[in-house]
Amino acid sequence: MKKINQQATKVFSQILEKLGTRSHIKLESSGFMPLTVELLNRYITTAAGEGTLYSLCHYYELNGDLMRDPEMCFLVVDCRKEPTDYKNLHICPQMYQQDNRGLHEESMEIENNTVKAFWPGYQHQHCIFANFWLQNIQQQGFLK
Repeated sequence: MKKINQQATKVFSQILEKLGTRSHIKLESSGFMPLTVELLNRYITTAAGEGTLYSLCHYYELNGDLMRDPEMCFLVVDCRKEPTDYKNLHICPQMYQQDNRGLHEESMEIENNTVKAFWPGYQHQHCIFANFWLQNIQQQGFLK
């Protein structure tokens, strides 16, 4: 499975620190759509260890419906001994969704809390986007 880069991993780690023990939070930054962070599932079996599934999403409303712009889900396997041991924090994209474009792409199949398959092409594309998006999230002030 392909992991996001180290810079994006550091940003995601900061998001997880803000989430703490809660199941969801909404991060806000003036001039931008809020960022919703949700813990979706725990105890997912992977080759790297036990993982947790998280969603990051910007929502807007269109005709009374919430639209994802975008939503990404990430499988996180945290094998760190120290909080800054980012090499042992494995964060892999699992899903990308953009409602206004009709896109829903899964780069990893999870069934019965076990990773059953992954698609390298989608994972590569999702990592490229996630690396860019997480850098924007930091630069836009969501982690202040």
